[in-house]
Amino acid sequence: MIKVKRGVKPKALVIAAAAANANLDLDFDIVITSGTDGTHMVGSKHYTGEALDFRTQGVESTTLNLWRERVAARLGPDYQVITEGDHIHIEFDPQPQPVV
Repeated sequence: MIKVKRGVKPKALVIAAAAANANLDLDFDIVITSGTDGTHMVGSKHYTGEALDFRTQGVESTTLNLWRERVAARLGPDYQVITEGDHIHIEFDPQPQPVV
């Protein structure tokens, strides 16, 4: 069963699903440390429900890098997967396409 607190948006669910699916054969618990809660920089995608933070503490770096690559591949170019010290920040952030 999956339970979702009020305020969780579809983009956050897409991120969470990609994170879980990328971890199917890896041996660590995925911990979401922030969604729309907490204090973030002005304009943060957290406030619109388009970003999640994931704990990195205690995860071996090789495993974490593999997981990070898998998540990025699953989500595609409209999502950013950014290592920020003690966590990985993942957000929906499509880049404008050049006009040809």
